[in-house]
Amino acid sequence: MTNENESRFSPVKKHGQRNVKEHNKSGNLTGSERQIKDGVADVYNLIQKWKNANSDGMHIIDTIANIKLQHVYKENKDETLPNGSIPEELEAQCTSLLSIIQKMVNILVLSQEKIVKKLSGTSAMFVGVMKLQQHLTDDLVLFQTWTPDIFVSTVRELTEMYRKEYKLKQLIYKNICHAKDRNTMMFYTSSWLHQPYITDKSHVLLESLLLETGHK
Repeated sequence: MTNENESRFSPVKKHGQRNVKEHNKSGNLTGSERQIKDGVADVYNLIQKWKNANSDGMHIIDTIANIKLQHVYKENKDETLPNGSIPEELEAQCTSLLSIIQKMVNILVLSQEKIVKKLSGTSAMFVGVMKLQQHLTDDLVLFQTWTPDIFVSTVRELTEMYRKEYKLKQLIYKNICHAKDRNTMMFYTSSWLHQPYITDKSHVLLESLLLETGHK
């Protein structure tokens, strides 16, 4: 599995931030600013964990595809087996190996489920900060130009992308070992790799969060 000791943003360490608001230019952040900056660090770290899990899962999905394609489908000129069956002489070996691999996929899918839940919790925290700021002051800009509602909408949009992608991962996990033809197998493999619900916009949203809060 991928080593998770990758470089992360620390919720407490400042990274040479250049902010517009005078009280954010130096010293330790407190209150809403501290919560928001810590929350953004959490979002970044959770997304890195997701990427690691997805990469690990891709290796496993490739293994499943290779077993099915090389040892099953190549025997059939039309590359299709009735009811997704396995030749009798390979059934025991394939069943044993696929059982082990499925357990590994299950661990990764559950890990991604936890990440989505934590992202949802972080999103709820941002809503709380927004409501507090609206109650306490008319000056809603916390860092450079963003008001709390922009943080809320950005994190919500990111969370929704990962929530939809997690549901797709569940479907792939439940069905890939029962694929009946080559095209279906390749569809599952491609879907896991390219993550259609996590669009290019997710990178822009994350970078915007990091830049606004001074993490970059």
